[in-house]
Amino acid sequence: RTLLRRGSGSPTQTTVKISDLEVDLLKRRAVRAGKRIDLTAKEFSLLELLMRRRGEVLPKSLIASQVWDMNFDSDTNVIEVAVRRLRAKVDDDFDHKLIHTVRGMGYMMDAPE
Repeated sequence: RTLLRRGSGSPTQTTVKISDLEVDLLKRRAVRAGKRIDLTAKEFSLLELLMRRRGEVLPKSLIASQVWDMNFDSDTNVIEVAVRRLRAKVDDDFDHKLIHTVRGMGYMMDAPE
């Protein structure tokens, strides 16, 4: 509560937008091209992380610690499965893809140029 009362001097960002994908962080809603996307809590957290760090390659270890609060185990495919499910909801029905795999490094979100 103390942090809320203090304020930061600048307004808190409540929506994040990349291309035609808009995420309302307060209402925890995602909309792409006017179509609402239903996401699980983990999918939303993953999407929020990717969008807030737009254009930055996020290694699987960072995603695991930020979204699942766990140390990354290279034997697990939890992150690959989660990204695939998120892509199915966010990218598959659209011509231009926003979620990109950077082979050997991780994942990133960015609009096509």
